[in-house]
Amino acid sequence: MEILLRVPARTLVRFKCVSKHWLALISDPKFCHRHTLRNQNSSISAVFGDRSIDLFSFIFSLDHDRSGSNHGNHNPRPSRCNPLNFVQNQHDPIEIIHSCNGLFLCRPINATSTSRTPYFVLNPTTNQFLTLTIPPAAAATSNGQQIQTHIIGCAVAFDPSKSPHYKVICLETTTGHKYCPYYQIQIYSSETRSWRLLSSTFIRQDQTLYEQGVYWNGAIHWIGLVCEMSYYQVDEELVGLVDSPPHCYEKKWNHRMYRYFKESTGGHLHLIDIYSPCPTKFEVLEMGRDYSGWFIKYHVDLDPLCTAYPCFLSEQFVVLFLAQDENEGESSSLLLHSPGTVISYNLKSKTSKSFELTIDRYLLVGHSNYPYMETLACV
Repeated sequence: MEILLRVPARTLVRFKCVSKHWLALISDPKFCHRHTLRNQNSSISAVFGDRSIDLFSFIFSLDHDRSGSNHGNHNPRPSRCNPLNFVQNQHDPIEIIHSCNGLFLCRPINATSTSRTPYFVLNPTTNQFLTLTIPPAAAATSNGQQIQTHIIGCAVAFDPSKSPHYKVICLETTTGHKYCPYYQIQIYSSETRSWRLLSSTFIRQDQTLYEQGVYWNGAIHWIGLVCEMSYYQVDEELVGLVDSPPHCYEKKWNHRMYRYFKESTGGHLHLIDIYSPCPTKFEVLEMGRDYSGWFIKYHVDLDPLCTAYPCFLSEQFVVLFLAQDENEGESSSLLLHSPGTVISYNLKSKTSKSFELTIDRYLLVGHSNYPYMETLACV
């Protein structure tokens, strides 16, 4: 056991095939929790599309050449393995609506805000999933009819460094009106295997994207139209609000082409807004862990890459992830995508490397008609 605790997660999964004894040992929840505590700084290991139809994923590395070379082509390790098929075989095509530390929260693509279709918590590493049905949150009316509330957002909260259990947070309107100004929260606990409705109701912030939550710092966060942010502390069961930096109000939000809002490796919450007509120049904002507000972490200029990667001139790129390089201390890299190519750009050394996606169909991501991308943390 002491030896296996020191084995990387990806290798450990393959070791399940050695024998039934190793399979039982490695699959034991207590062993998994001990392994997670010993390997808390696992880096992001793969990128996934959010639809079960023709899902593509690839494994990548963000280590850059220390010789200072500008860029080089490296083949990533693509995989046609589709973990969503384990759910889709029993249900209609599904989509990933949230991911958190290696867990996917999924639902059928055709689900509506009022339908009580099943949701799924999927571990793509083990291909195990749990089916959840969100119970009605509102009480019946005086004539005995059930109020049909609207689900405005769902997210999974999972921190394996604290507990092997997770929670699913569901936000619903308090009335049958889709744009009701108040919402209520239901919480599913994998420890108790039950749902619980909070007694409090909360004010719904205008123009906040509750369907795109991000788990960070023990809370679920939702970003507003400008840069204002609402959050819900899972353990304390409290709601908070962070105002937008003054300079963000000066930007023309209707010119925004793409938004990146995620927890990056190293435990930081970052926000990137890319605007036209200068998409190659943008800021990376970071949230203070004490919620003191957004501050500018990096000023990014991708113009030097335009010669090597003409996609930047045609505005056909998006930011997939911001990751701390494993062997570079505080240095960070942007993982960028354009049709047919994934580019890793080191913000400190200004070096880059590209991965050609040699597959039948290019991975399309980003704004306008591009599907959204999700990232999977190594578990």
